Amino acid sequence: VTRDGINEEIVARKIDIVKEALDFHSNASSLNGNPMQALGALGGAEICSMVGGMLEASKHDVAILVDGFIVTTAAMIACMIDPMVSRLLLFSTK
Repeated sequence: VTRDGINEEIVARKIDIVKEALDFHSNASSLNGNPMQALGALGGAEICSMVGGMLEASKHDVAILVDGFIVTTAAMIACMIDPMVSRLLLFSTK
């Protein structure tokens, strides 16, 4: 058991899934520096929703709690789209 109780086999499978998704999008290099395109190509509905919520929260100066890997991923993408989001992020962990 490793990272947050997830064993290495599960982590390796998740890495493989991301690699498969990047391979599927043969022009993956075009995703670099283009958060909206990367989100559309690789992001699931949950991450897309979180990114949208973070962007909207930022417009209204509402603090954003970031807790966990997936939420951190959404926060990173939101900050790439609008760097002003970063001023409202509150990171939490156990």
